[in-house]
Amino acid sequence: MSGFYKGLSGLSLFLAIPLLIHYFGSTDYGVWVLVFTLFQWVLLMDFGIQSTLKTKIPLLLHNNDIDSIKIYIRSTYKISFYIAITIFLIFIVLVNCIDIRAVLNISFHSKLFVNTLFLINIFFFCINFVANIHKSLYVAFLKGKYAEESLAVNQFGFLLLILASLCLFPNLNVENKLILISLLNGLFCLLVNIVYTLRFFKIEKLNLKTLKKQPLNFIKEILKLGSQFMFIQLGMMFIFTIDNYIISNNFGPKTVVPFDTVNKIFQLPIMILFATLSPLWSMFASDYIAKNRKSLLNTFRKFNYYFIGILIFILAIIIICPMIIDLWIKEKLEIPKHLIVFVGILTSLRIYATFYTFFLNGIGKLYKYMLILLISVLLKIPLTYYLIYLDFGINSVVLSTLLLLVFWVILIPLECYSIVNKLKKNE
Repeated sequence: MSGFYKGLSGLSLFLAIPLLIHYFGSTDYGVWVLVFTLFQWVLLMDFGIQSTLKTKIPLLLHNNDIDSIKIYIRSTYKISFYIAITIFLIFIVLVNCIDIRAVLNISFHSKLFVNTLFLINIFFFCINFVANIHKSLYVAFLKGKYAEESLAVNQFGFLLLILASLCLFPNLNVENKLILISLLNGLFCLLVNIVYTLRFFKIEKLNLKTLKKQPLNFIKEILKLGSQFMFIQLGMMFIFTIDNYIISNNFGPKTVVPFDTVNKIFQLPIMILFATLSPLWSMFASDYIAKNRKSLLNTFRKFNYYFIGILIFILAIIIICPMIIDLWIKEKLEIPKHLIVFVGILTSLRIYATFYTFFLNGIGKLYKYMLILLISVLLKIPLTYYLIYLDFGINSVVLSTLLLLVFWVILIPLECYSIVNKLKKNE
């Protein structure tokens, strides 16, 4: 069901993109992509606290420690609220100290407009940063389908709002269009998050009242594991989203559009697979706590078989991708040679590595994974610019990530099998 809802989200997203390109034009759609991608980082600036919920709550459920669960949830909301306020204040200072327009090469809009656009979006992203906690709660309680359902409702509702904007406000100037879509996106997302948060507590019949006092080292424990998750989240976000900014800085915002379009097409299998696999995070934690070695190895084996089907599916997307783009995007896009093939290979490697990283995340064994990620983050930009220097053009951003992921698909699964095989000694 998680995969099904993610498929609906992906379909709504893909239908929204040509509408936004038509509404904004290619150049200003590139601006929207830059703004939206930047603020996806905000959702990861939680010191990994929300990810900690998905790892710790299965353990507490296994021990039937309901009071500690309540403390974890209350602390998560409280800390997230403080972080959201801090991020918003910091960004206000940055907007006044840094010329964002120059950094992102958006010379065709005024500095006042660019700052206003970014401030509106950071405001809504900070609010939804807190309201978004319900998704981790659903996954932690092994009801991940509701987290993906909320995302599907949000994406489909946003699609309808874009259609309404096209019909009701077609003649606005492009700056007002960007402001309008930002407001609609932020407000509707907040509404959906509130509804699904209330639904979670109703389904679980859970209130946050407890007489149990918070242990002295409780916050320290949350932040210790959470900071590891945050490093991983930021590292992943950096590797897979810095490409838009490198392209904009070197080739201009308009050239982001063909790259982003191809990327979005291949995000469909990523989105569906990640949603399907996301409940495994907490399931891996439960099996590891129970030292269920056979169940873990069986899950690994099944995925390896399923991955053959995933490769066939991605190969089919590579073949039909040019036709999809022609039907999907009415404006003519110049797709760099080999870009589609490179993105397809990168997608395959990313899916394979992600399955095994879910296991490491679920059991909290993160140090070697973090080391691999740190090396990748340090190499990403210099490797990309070296490939640009060698005249690989836009393909450079994909090739650099692809080369790094080759090591991921070798080293990360080896670490997972090593950990699981050690459980045999404890059976």
